[in-house]
Amino acid sequence: SASIIYTAVVRGKVALPCNIEPPAKDDEVVLVLWYKDETPAPIFTLDARKGNLDRAKQAALSELGSRAYFNMANRPAFLQLDPVQESDAGEYRCRVDFKKARSINTVINLRVIVPPGEPMIVDSDGKRLRGLVGPYNEGEPLKLTCQAEHGKPRPAVTWWKDYRLIDDSYVFDQDGAVVKNQLDLKALTRNDLLAVLVCQASNNNITVPTPSQITLDLNLKPLDVTIQPVERPLSANKEVELVCTSTGSRPPATLSWWRGNQQIKTTREEDSKGGLSTSTSILTFTPGIDDNNRILACRAENKAIPGSALEQAWKLDVHYAPQSSLQLGGSLKLDEIQEGKDVYLDCKVQSNPYTNDVGWLFNGEELSSNQTSGVIVSSQSLVLQRVTRAHRGKYACHATNKEGKGISSEFNLRIKFAPVCKDPQRFVYGVSKHESVAIHCQVDSDPEQVSFRWAFNTSDGKLKEITEGFTTSSGGKSTLVYRPLSDEDYGQLLCWATNSVGIQRHPCPYTIITAGPPDAVQNCTQVNATEDGMAIECAEGLWDGGLSNPVFVAEVYEAEGSGRGPVANVTTHGLPLFVIKGIPGGQSFRVVITASNAKGRSPQFIVMAQTPRPAEKYTADGAAMLAFRPLVGIIVGVAIALIITTVGLIVALRCRRTGLNKHKPATQTSEKDNVMSSGTCPDEKPLAVLLKKDPMISETLDLECKGPDIIPIRGSSNKGLQGNCYYVNLERGALPVERYSTILPGRSSVDAALHSSQLTQDMICGPSNPGLNADYSELVFARSIVALPPPGQPDPLPVVTSAQTAPIGGTLGRRGKLPPTEFARIDFHRTLRPVPGQHLLAAEDHSAYPIVGDIDPSMAIESNNGIESTV
Repeated sequence: SASIIYTAVVRGKVALPCNIEPPAKDDEVVLVLWYKDETPAPIFTLDARKGNLDRAKQAALSELGSRAYFNMANRPAFLQLDPVQESDAGEYRCRVDFKKARSINTVINLRVIVPPGEPMIVDSDGKRLRGLVGPYNEGEPLKLTCQAEHGKPRPAVTWWKDYRLIDDSYVFDQDGAVVKNQLDLKALTRNDLLAVLVCQASNNNITVPTPSQITLDLNLKPLDVTIQPVERPLSANKEVELVCTSTGSRPPATLSWWRGNQQIKTTREEDSKGGLSTSTSILTFTPGIDDNNRILACRAENKAIPGSALEQAWKLDVHYAPQSSLQLGGSLKLDEIQEGKDVYLDCKVQSNPYTNDVGWLFNGEELSSNQTSGVIVSSQSLVLQRVTRAHRGKYACHATNKEGKGISSEFNLRIKFAPVCKDPQRFVYGVSKHESVAIHCQVDSDPEQVSFRWAFNTSDGKLKEITEGFTTSSGGKSTLVYRPLSDEDYGQLLCWATNSVGIQRHPCPYTIITAGPPDAVQNCTQVNATEDGMAIECAEGLWDGGLSNPVFVAEVYEAEGSGRGPVANVTTHGLPLFVIKGIPGGQSFRVVITASNAKGRSPQFIVMAQTPRPAEKYTADGAAMLAFRPLVGIIVGVAIALIITTVGLIVALRCRRTGLNKHKPATQTSEKDNVMSSGTCPDEKPLAVLLKKDPMISETLDLECKGPDIIPIRGSSNKGLQGNCYYVNLERGALPVERYSTILPGRSSVDAALHSSQLTQDMICGPSNPGLNADYSELVFARSIVALPPPGQPDPLPVVTSAQTAPIGGTLGRRGKLPPTEFARIDFHRTLRPVPGQHLLAAEDHSAYPIVGDIDPSMAIESNNGIESTV
């Protein structure tokens, strides 16, 4: 039969298999014999001839003894040797005899491995090493030898560090009994501190090799030495404390202070903290003038390692404030410096002792090296490469030490250069055909004496020179009056200037385009909203119409489309950002936004917006009804005080007028003439009657008593109108006093109307409820009485323009004879609001007028000065 190879290790165990299964079911084993090598006698027997196999008798030779056991419970059955000895190696044969079948033989070749003994580590002197070894010095070489004896086959001896193989080169001695591996470390490093070196000898992959290991202890050199604070100038005769620190040494380094070649003994040492490799030494030192330029050093050294000393040295300086001066370097002359040349500046510093802390200033700002700009700062020299006009200005150098700072006088560097376009200036002009526009060409140059040349860049790319039509003024400016007559005249105008340096390299381009209305705004969104206002932000249109600074207007209408005019409008310049105030909360609005310039108005952009609903009012029982906030109480008190004051003023004025009427002599004139001449009304009535609507005695008489600026509607009466409508003479607009609490002083339209050819008449309507009491408050204007035409006839009164108006005197006193009192309607049931800022228009006299929001757009008036008013 074939041979099977098995391997075992000394002191281990091995199972040698043997098949005892009979070939037939009616057959059985009667005898099992084990033979080794060529011995004729079996070394182990199992005899079942006299009985059952389970009760068979096992017998082994004396050399096996109790180490051999035949296991029949396993399939296949095996002969187990435990422990294995070196002499067990050889060829084994298992013979199985059956009652009927022929015998079966199984041949097994057993190989036995003998592990090596424990390896031994020795140094270069042959001394065996164990555990922590050393200390060795950092940087020194180290030779270690690992040797192992015995073992079959001969073992491999290897070195390991941190579970990493570092050397597997081993050799045998002459008789082959000893295997050696020598580890050669060229120089020990800091990483070798407490490193574990392991030597292993192994000749199989069945058992774990027995290792030998050592741990390295090292003396380490100091890593650094520093003096704190950092090196700086020292003042003479001023005590200073210096701290020297060194780290990294093992054991901690020894520190010493040296001034030149002389050691300073008066130092204070501090112990290392927590066993760390840190040393500290403190020197209290008072330098003198003779210490200038001497070397002060702190030295750190590990005495166990020769040549391990490190030191940090200071070159002592004793300073006073330096004196600096600045001058051109080389043979340069100031009046010959032009663009493109290199300029050198030298800073001369005188100080005792010398300081190298030198800096540079350009126009008062610190200057540093910038290769891109051609600026190279090198200690006491400044190099400006290929200078341009950007390098002109005032230069200075400064030197600093502990005693002070010295700055040189400013050096004004002048650089001559050819003209260039001045920035900023206008480069795009919008103009219509047959319209003249002044094109201003502005250049910057040195010297400033320049001459100009103009040309037109035609559509075919050719330049058409312009030899007339432009003027040149001082300061590098030329003005060309240009007038396009056809489409070919639109394009690009070019302007060159020339001075003593040369001609302008790149001309100034001015683009002439057709002027027109700007494009509509884009992407309008509501960016904020409050109970009485909101903000809307837009993007400008793609084209501004060729004219700069378009005007942006936002008109706010109720979203419901009630037919009323805008409730608010806002005008902005520059950016289309609108802050709209004074509008009711909890409503939706339609905001119409346009842009305009002198050539017209853009298409509308409409955005829908809304304001949040105000906090709802609520009622409560008991004490909660009295829980008013202090601010509410103040507002209510102010409102009551205003009502009482208004009623008091009316009573006082009526009484005053009554007193005047009592002393006026009677005449034979008609009742109406008495009223028109005296300024009083017949049948003076108590205050309770005055606060109600009186029936009309006659239309003219009644209206004059109510107020001389209330004129009946031409050709009609109050009948057929929704409420009571009158014409009111106001300069800018009919202000609904129920919306605003203040009428700002403007111009007296009535005084101006007396000297003009026509008077603007504007209609205002009151409520139509006949049961509603009309309250009035006196408004005083400087005016004269104007006779009114009969109803149904046109008014020959002149129209008032903005140029014809005159400012109000600003006093409530009447001049001369008191004219009739003028009244305006006041609704005491409404809350008064201040005039919103965006509802004011500026007039020529810088006064402000409110813009009325709730008006009919058809009643807008364009005044001579271009200021739009609404009434």
